[in-house]
Amino acid sequence: MAARTVRRSLRTKAAAWLIIAALAAAGCARHTPRARAGRLQIDINTSPVNLDPRAATDAISACVGELVYDSLMRVDPNGRFVGDLAESVERPAPDVMVFHLRRGVRFSDGRPLDARDVKYTYDSVLAPANRSVKRAALAEMAALDPLDDHTIRMTTRRPYAAALEMALLGVVPRGTPLDARDAIAAPPGSGPFMVAGFRRDAAVTLARNPYHPAPAGALGGIVMKVVPDATVRALELTEGICDFAENDAIQPELIQYLARQPGLRVIRSSGTTYQYLIFNFRDPRLRDLRVRRAIAYAIDRDAIVATLLRGGARVASGMLAPENWAYTGAVTRYAHDPARARALLEAAGYSRAHPLRLVYKTTPEGRRLAEVIQAMLLRVGVAIEIRTNEFATFYSDLRAGNFDLAASQWVGVADPHQYYLIFDSRMTPRRGGNNRGGYANPQMDRLLVAGDAALDPAVRRAIYAQVQQLAAADLPYVSLWWIDNVAVLNRRLEGFEPFPNGSLLSLAAARFAPPAAAAPMSLQ
Repeated sequence: MAARTVRRSLRTKAAAWLIIAALAAAGCARHTPRARAGRLQIDINTSPVNLDPRAATDAISACVGELVYDSLMRVDPNGRFVGDLAESVERPAPDVMVFHLRRGVRFSDGRPLDARDVKYTYDSVLAPANRSVKRAALAEMAALDPLDDHTIRMTTRRPYAAALEMALLGVVPRGTPLDARDAIAAPPGSGPFMVAGFRRDAAVTLARNPYHPAPAGALGGIVMKVVPDATVRALELTEGICDFAENDAIQPELIQYLARQPGLRVIRSSGTTYQYLIFNFRDPRLRDLRVRRAIAYAIDRDAIVATLLRGGARVASGMLAPENWAYTGAVTRYAHDPARARALLEAAGYSRAHPLRLVYKTTPEGRRLAEVIQAMLLRVGVAIEIRTNEFATFYSDLRAGNFDLAASQWVGVADPHQYYLIFDSRMTPRRGGNNRGGYANPQMDRLLVAGDAALDPAVRRAIYAQVQQLAAADLPYVSLWWIDNVAVLNRRLEGFEPFPNGSLLSLAAARFAPPAAAAPMSLQ
């Protein structure tokens, strides 16, 4: 097995060098930057699933949505809730929040935005007939009442610490229909951009919202082009066709090569995107804690981060990154220990001669990680069959519980209320939650309800310390890593500031500098 692993590593390195050689040859053969006219091209690896903020849940759709739609509140680069449509917020009672809206806000079709649009947006999510996947996230909202055109009151069913999480929903004009089963049409928004065109699996084109103020010289538009092949994305960066790519769109082994290109620069920063391995608890074999712990001990996460990810991540102890106010590192850890993994599997009735056989679902981009995990698990007596599908099918299988194992990620976790949405036994996808593995533990349910009810930050922090400790011990997920943010961008692009959650919101104020004023190449 060791020799086979070495051969696989050599093949991976050889493939990387071949890609780099191809990129270098292409760069020498032709470098023809296109005329930009103030428009930025971003290469993405998969298409948005939908563009209506009331139905969008995938990361690419969220990146589009934050540029097109305003919400009552948003999360800033430091993970704090700050006003967006709301210029101020007050909490006159433990179960009441009052939002005072900015005046003069208009949707991209010219209609003024007022408190009735906010109410309509939330009512359309809560309507059972619309089947919005975000309905469960609003379960604690008892009422949303406009007090006048620029004031709206949110009442919760009880004192609710995570109430501001409910204020992150993008607002659409009242009367806009919602079909959550096929929400590819983009309603007008009041954000800095508007959707000018969308062809699934091809591109999303954004133009400036004419009713939203823009800084002088700011980008006139953004094209998010779907480029499934990583080598082609890198080629387009080196040739000046693409101006920007981030995180999953960039192969780790190509970052150093791209950083050496005179027309590009690379920005690195710590990230909060959480990569995890999920178990399907509907399978009695995976409900056995010995099996879950064996799998956790079998995966050498340090080696994967150092080699496959080229050091571009931090091994995770749980969903909350160390930067989060509620983080605790005092949890059960699973250092790589194949002997311990084999002993646990043997106690559960499995061995290398009689392996546990499981199906691992992934996307083309996740195939290499799947193969590494497959090799590590086979060493301890778990045989993995990898099934690869494009993202939409993979995502559908994940939500339907059609998997044994799968690796996925949560992007930009700001409030620990996220634990409720993914680990409370009632928060299944059918009920609008994200408990896709069917995990159920009464102790976890009690802690999550208590965490949401605690308004004192110190009390809440203590409760979520217990939540993190229970999640690490009970293993509904194997925590893999927190992914660093890596952006490769045209040297002429100014004003981009990375967010820990990978947000592209700072592009709203970005601009192309004149060639003579472009920043020097750097690797931060």
